[in-house]
Amino acid sequence: MAYQPPPPGATELGQPTPKDVPKQSVEIKELPPEVRRNFLMAMVFFPSLVGAGICAVLFLGWYLLRDNKTPGQYVDQLRAGVSDGTRRSRWQIARELGEHINDPKLHTPEVLTALLEIVENPALDEEVETWSPSTMIRKPDERRTRLRWFAAYYAGHLAGRLQDPRGTAALCEALDEQNSADPASAAGMRYFAAAGLGLIKDPAAFAPLLKHLENDPDPGVRAIAAKSIGAIAEHRYYREGTLAQADDQLEAVRAGLRTAFKKDGDLDVSYNTAIALARIRDETGRTALEELAKSEDPLHQRMAKQALELLPNGASK
Repeated sequence: MAYQPPPPGATELGQPTPKDVPKQSVEIKELPPEVRRNFLMAMVFFPSLVGAGICAVLFLGWYLLRDNKTPGQYVDQLRAGVSDGTRRSRWQIARELGEHINDPKLHTPEVLTALLEIVENPALDEEVETWSPSTMIRKPDERRTRLRWFAAYYAGHLAGRLQDPRGTAALCEALDEQNSADPASAAGMRYFAAAGLGLIKDPAAFAPLLKHLENDPDPGVRAIAAKSIGAIAEHRYYREGTLAQADDQLEAVRAGLRTAFKKDGDLDVSYNTAIALARIRDETGRTALEELAKSEDPLHQRMAKQALELLPNGASK
């Protein structure tokens, strides 16, 4: 309906509409231009300007006050946390380091040393932290993580960038961690140690990883061990598309992966070993990969198709 102004004198400026004046239901486009203009200014433009101003002030404050830590500051704070037990500062610096881990300025032997000190300190398993608000809806055992797990993974990242053998030695030792009082914590440590070794890509980790692929009681550890073996083997023998000369070590890796693929009853382990075999151009797991490529999970589909493309005949048409 078109807007009908109330009779002259029926309303007073700044006062509520009297009850005897009939209410009207109209769209904003049907109001007089001056009413629409006032409505838009009061309800749209002005609140938008206020919100934009607040955002600008917050951004400017963050930009001016942000603290770009040097590698030495990260090292000092990580070590201070280890020595004086300041849990909050240690977790804060660990998170911040993770956010900036790809910054080449942080790829120093000193930062790696600080991370390895955390990996080698089992007492830190007493400290746990919730990583994000979304984890609050999970069960308590599912929303707990260890600082040492974080340190193991990122120590692998740095050791791989620096080609520092200390990373391989420390993570291979962590790969054998056992704790009868808290087996889940020990399994988590083995998992992230195996993941870190996959980032280092040091062939010296083949034997420890193959041992855990065969014997580790935790299927998650066996699965990540297979993944890391595949990453290291592809880097060692197929880096930059150049086939390195096969040797006894490659044959041992191939045999270990084939055995795990055929004997391990865990589906994740089977798929990971199939992908690892494909990364060394072995056809053993082709059928499993073709099945995985039909998965409803887009990530699984992509992983399987990428692995199939590595095989001599590529993916089946």
